Amino acid sequence: MGKLSKVFSVILILVGGILILAWAGSGYAIDLYEEGIEENCDTTVGTIAQITDWDEGRCDEARENMDKLENYRPFILAFGTTFSVIGLIVLFRS
Repeated sequence: MGKLSKVFSVILILVGGILILAWAGSGYAIDLYEEGIEENCDTTVGTIAQITDWDEGRCDEARENMDKLENYRPFILAFGTTFSVIGLIVLFRS
C-alpha cells in the first residue's frame, strides 16, 4: 500500500500543479481578451462594426469567453490547491 499511495500522491500533486498553472494562464488570457476588446470593439470603428454586424459577432463572443474564464477561474484555483494539498498530505502520511 505504501508505493501505491506515493504514486497516487505524486499524481495528485502534478494534477494540482497543472491546475494552478492553468489558473495563472487563464489570468493572462483574460488580460489578452481585455486588450483585444479595448482595441477592436470599444473604439468608434469597432462600435460601428458591431452595430452593422460587420464583426460577425466576434466582439460578443470575446466578451462571453472572457466572462466564462472569469467565472471558472476561482474553481480552477480551488481544485488545484485541493489536489496539491491532498497529495502532500498523502505523501507525508505514507
